[in-house]
Amino acid sequence: MTHRDTPSTPPHTRDTLLQRFGTTLRSYRKQRRLSQRALAARTGIHHTYISEIELGQRNISVLMLLRLTHVLAIPASWLLTRMDACAPLAACDSRTFQSTQDTAVTHDDTLSLRLGHPDTLLQLLGTTLRQYRQRQGLTHKVLAARTGLDNSYIGEMERGERNASVLSLVRLADALGCSVSSLLAPLERGQSPSPPLTESSPCR
Repeated sequence: MTHRDTPSTPPHTRDTLLQRFGTTLRSYRKQRRLSQRALAARTGIHHTYISEIELGQRNISVLMLLRLTHVLAIPASWLLTRMDACAPLAACDSRTFQSTQDTAVTHDDTLSLRLGHPDTLLQLLGTTLRQYRQRQGLTHKVLAARTGLDNSYIGEMERGERNASVLSLVRLADALGCSVSSLLAPLERGQSPSPPLTESSPCR
C-alpha cells in the first residue's frame, strides 16, 4: 500500500479533484496523439488502469504520476493544475516552469543521490515537504490536523519512506500555503517541458 487517504476528505470533493486530474491527463494524452493502450505500453501501467484514472476513479501515487508525465514529456505539476488552487492552468508555460525550478527549495545533502531512482525521488519530495513545514513552524501533528492525514504517514513521507498520493500532495500543498509545483520542482529539474495546454480552468 503506497498511500492513505483519511475519511476527512469528503467523497464528493475527492471525486471532483480526481475527475479534474483525469480530464487533464486525457487532454495531454490526446494532444500527444497517444491511445490509452499506447500510453500503457510506454509506462508499464495497464490500459484499463489508465482508463480508470482518466475517469477520475483512481488516486494514483506520485511515482506513477512521474511515469505518466515522463512519457508525456511534461512537468508533473501540469497534470495537477486543475487540482491546485495556487496554479491556474493558463499560467503554466515554459517560463513558469523554469521560474519554479529556479526558486525551488535546494537540497545540498541530496546532490550525490542517483537522480531518477524511486528512492531518490521520494527522498527529494520528503526533504521538500519537511523544509516547507519547518518554514511554517508546523509540527507533524499540526500539519496532520490541517490536512486530515495521519501523523505517522507525514513523518514517513518526509523520510522518503512513503509514496504519497496525488490527493495527499494537493492537501499538503494547500495546508503549507504553497503550490503543488513547488513541492514537485526538485523532482523535475532537468526535464524539458513540451508546450502546455492553453485552455484555462477555474481554481477550486
